[in-house]
Amino acid sequence: MQAPSSNNDTRSPDSAAQQQRQQAVVDTPPPSVSPHPQQPKAYGRLKVRAADVKSFRAGPPTLLEKKEFSAKEPKRLIFIGDIHGSLKELNLLLCKLKFKRDEDQVVLVGDLVAKGPESVGVVRRARQINAWCVRGNHDDRVIRWREFLDGPGATLSESELKSLEKSGGLPYDDFKVGKDHYQIARDLSPDDITWLKSLPTILPLPLPYSEWVVVHGGLDPSKPLLKQSAEDVMVTRNIGSSGPTSSRDEGKAWFELWADKMKGLSPSSGAKDLNFDEMHYNKIIYGHDAGRNLQLHPLTKGLDSRCVYGGQLTAFVLPGEKTVSVTCPNYDGGSGSDGKDRRRRRRDSVPNAKAEPMYTVEQGRERQ
Repeated sequence: MQAPSSNNDTRSPDSAAQQQRQQAVVDTPPPSVSPHPQQPKAYGRLKVRAADVKSFRAGPPTLLEKKEFSAKEPKRLIFIGDIHGSLKELNLLLCKLKFKRDEDQVVLVGDLVAKGPESVGVVRRARQINAWCVRGNHDDRVIRWREFLDGPGATLSESELKSLEKSGGLPYDDFKVGKDHYQIARDLSPDDITWLKSLPTILPLPLPYSEWVVVHGGLDPSKPLLKQSAEDVMVTRNIGSSGPTSSRDEGKAWFELWADKMKGLSPSSGAKDLNFDEMHYNKIIYGHDAGRNLQLHPLTKGLDSRCVYGGQLTAFVLPGEKTVSVTCPNYDGGSGSDGKDRRRRRRDSVPNAKAEPMYTVEQGRERQ
């Protein structure tokens, strides 16, 4: 005979199970709650969020600016190729040209900074002589660094920046704390950076030189000037299957395609209904392409003659289309043919590099 149960619970099986479930809920300890909820990772004295650092974007460059001569037309326009911080060589070239500020207009094709030893000095010399200039890709990187350092990067230490670089947390892939651009961005004065930021990527010239345009990299021959991409104009070397590219290994040199386009649009070809760009701007002066060295063609003049790689710093003079050059040391330590940045050699490591007169905007005079 089964022994009587000592359990006096007279509930139905369903209600008993329900009560057991409720009791289990009551008896289960609540999950531990931290008195300090986890916050997004932050850096710097003001605790800048990592997400704000990564998402930062600098202001876009000005695409095009038309220049006018302020008073009388200059006797000469002096176009100078990529300087890359080579202040000594810039001064030697101006001396060789017998440059006169009240008679000549200097026009720089961009990349004033990086790789060479005196980038800040080049910017200040350009300002001092009232040079016209377009923005190059290295100028652009310095500008982006400075805007970042004046913005969300203002309170970040160099070690924090390096940590962010290592983790991929900086806003641009080309931001390298160990490269020149970071330090140049820190060293430029507010007036220097304001001037550098004002530079357009395309500079059409005024009469009587209105057939000429200055850019740093190149143009897409399939587009009019106002439809160009400012970012592409700074880096273009070739036109590939997908459009402008900085690679020389893909497609065809942009200046060869430009010559083909202009030949097809010449009056002798019978072409009609030319737009404003095609009628007026058909000759281009540019830099950026050290791998191809000096390129002087009827419609395009490439002035990057490998200055910072032990080549020359070259000027192209209008009227007359004359070229003048000075020899440069290999400050960068590379050849310039592969498009890679290498750590530059220090100025004091260059044999026989004598000190040349320096020029400062603040003093406005020559000093030793």
